[in-house]
Formats: sequence, C-alpha cells, structure tokens
Amino acid sequence: MNEENIINGNAALQPEYKPYRKHSNKIHKKKDVNRQAKVKKKLKVILNICVFFVVGLTLIYRYSIIYNMQTELNSVESNISDINRQNENLTVELVKYNNLKYIEENAMNKLKMVVPNKQNAVYINLDKPIIKAQKDVNGIETQKGMLNKLKQLIWR
Repeated sequence: MNEENIINGNAALQPEYKPYRKHSNKIHKKKDVNRQAKVKKKLKVILNICVFFVVGLTLIYRYSIIYNMQTELNSVESNISDINRQNENLTVELVKYNNLKYIEENAMNKLKMVVPNKQNAVYINLDKPIIKAQKDVNGIETQKGMLNKLKQLIWR
C-alpha cells in the first residue's frame, strides 16, 4: 500500500484526494534536509580542495625559494674555489720572483746591470744632513706682495 495516497471510499468514483499534512511536511522536510546536507558536503569538499591547493602552492613556492638559494650558494662556492686557485697561483709566482738568483739574472740580462766590486763601491754616511734646507725668502715676499695687491683691489 502507498502511504502517501490514501483513498477513502469507492474506487469507482473519483474520490477526493486528502493527503496527510503532517506526513507530507515530513517528507518535504526530509528532502530539504537531504539537499542541505548534500550542499554542505559539496561545500566541504570544495573548501578542502581549495585548502589543499593553497597549501600546495605555498609548498611549491617555498621549495622554489630553497632551490634558488641553493643555486646561489653553489655559484658562490665555485667563485670562492676559483679565487682560492688564483690566490695559490699568485703565491707561487711570488715565490718565483722572490728568488735572488732570478732577480740577479733579470738584472744582468734584461737591464744590463753589472755586479759591483769593492773598488767601485761608494760609501756614504746617511746620518749627517748633506743638504741644508734654504728658505725661499723671495717667494714668501712675492706672495705677500701679491696678497697685499689683491687686498687693495678688493677693499677699494
């Protein structure tokens, strides 16, 4: 039997339809509650998807920042190693030029210098002042004279 459609009387005549109000309201309420529950579930699913999407984007952004920092670190480390190699090469060259024999050979061959003898050596006492400083009296007087002339021109 169908509880929704209850017919009283003879079935030959078209009876008047009288649904139960309480019962039909419950059915409509159940349908509304079911629809609301479905909508709420869909909203929760959409909200969860959005939250996971935002979390995923932030994680990808953070990993990209970390990757960029790592590449910069690697480039700086390679620059440091290159500079260290250059520094070592320069120290080797300094040791080469610091050798007295190398300096003497360059002086004799390239600069045509001669090894001094005791006979050619000249000894000088550097403790005594050899040249006395003289004051430039004429220069000071000319400067004073020029300053006086300028003052006279300005103050006229």
